[in-house]
Amino acid sequence: MPPFQDPFSDDGFVTLADEFISSIERDFGFKDNHVVEVDIDAYVNRVLGSFADDGHAPSGAYDEVFDDELFDCGSFTDVEDDCSLEPHVRMPNEFGYSFGNVYESSWFKKFLAPDVREKTYRSSSRDRYGAFCSHFRMPLVMVDTLTHLFLGKGWVGYTKRINSYDTLFLRTQLHILGTLEVLGSHTPFRKLETSTNISTEEHRKFFHLFLDRMYSVRDDYIKYPETLEDLRPIMKQYAEQFLPGCGGSIDVVHLKWSNCPAGDRNRCTGKEKFPTLAFECISDNKRRILGVSSIQYGTRNDQHIVKLDETVSKLKTEWYKDVMEDRGVYLICDGGYLRWPVLICPYKHESCATQKGYFSSKLESVRKDVECCFGILKKRWKILEYGLRFRDIKVCEKVFIVCSMLHNMMIDDSETRESTVRVGRGAPAGTDGIWLRNNEDEPPAARTYSDTVAQVKWMKRRNDLAAHVEYMARCAKRRRTSSRAPV
Repeated sequence: MPPFQDPFSDDGFVTLADEFISSIERDFGFKDNHVVEVDIDAYVNRVLGSFADDGHAPSGAYDEVFDDELFDCGSFTDVEDDCSLEPHVRMPNEFGYSFGNVYESSWFKKFLAPDVREKTYRSSSRDRYGAFCSHFRMPLVMVDTLTHLFLGKGWVGYTKRINSYDTLFLRTQLHILGTLEVLGSHTPFRKLETSTNISTEEHRKFFHLFLDRMYSVRDDYIKYPETLEDLRPIMKQYAEQFLPGCGGSIDVVHLKWSNCPAGDRNRCTGKEKFPTLAFECISDNKRRILGVSSIQYGTRNDQHIVKLDETVSKLKTEWYKDVMEDRGVYLICDGGYLRWPVLICPYKHESCATQKGYFSSKLESVRKDVECCFGILKKRWKILEYGLRFRDIKVCEKVFIVCSMLHNMMIDDSETRESTVRVGRGAPAGTDGIWLRNNEDEPPAARTYSDTVAQVKWMKRRNDLAAHVEYMARCAKRRRTSSRAPV
């Protein structure tokens, strides 16, 4: 190979015999006139030795080493000229944004305007199939109650544009109506703007605000009786059905989770063959919800969920166990629950002609209250029936709790009306109770409970109840027969 001049060598010439490096250079396509072959060790030593004591290379140290044609990257003046260009000016919007006027909204003109408001009060209180109740699932008087609740607690307030009480009240009411529309009809947020003149994003934010604020006061609307005086009316309802000591019906409801994350799909897909979330509810004979458990995955069964229910735990450990001559309050359930004295289920495979069979049919008939409660919830709040479209499991829990709270609010409102018909028994009454005028996000681990003594008490208690129901039924039949006998 011909020698090439090394600018840092003493004699001025270095002969390189490393054919391996030359072959690599030829393989990569370097031009012969641009290949500078130098001894690597000598080159490094010369470069390092050329630095001055202060650590900086002397001026022009690299001028002879690097080829200008090989390392031609342009001048820095070109870059500076590019940076000095005028910034891009954004074109104005073709259609300017303007805030909607709530006084021009369709819902205000149809339901809330001063000239039609009194009509809306009367129609929404009498006709559960009317336009207002079909949209919002509750009468206007209940919407006013929710509006005053939000304003009274300071959950909504004045803004720069909303500086009068009338406008604040109306906007809050329209926000609540939009939330009820989403819960009751499963309406997307983007469809609400045409009815309220309020933007989609405002409706979405207020929806989550509504869930958070109502969830924070859930104990005011969903709670099991804390005193014996409050518990006696519930026990009286069941005593009239020949079930003394009963404090409610219990069962688990499964709700479709439409936006279930892929990581939770396996543990949420159970017998329904699609992802679900489960809640255990306790209701009284008038279909009022007394307790709701924490949210559970759909693959968990009733026996597992009941171990996590705080209300059932209180019935086993607190003063409830000393009611009814130390026998305690119990709940009626189906056959899928554990054999605890606090949970009474019907017998299996017993004929209706026997004492146990008659008790089972009677208990199953009374226990339908909680099943009807689930049906009312799903039919009134379509978001529970069509599927929860939220990925956050906490939001899904809040949706069910808030729907249950609204359900109880309407139950309380229906009970204030005078009626001789028991709620929801099919009588043609205007107040029959159907219109009624609910990540470390994983649920907690299950508690262990294994006690053979509890199973023995459970069997004895169920047998005693079966004998009591048969005896009371015979007495009632005897009284009816004697009353029809001729004098």
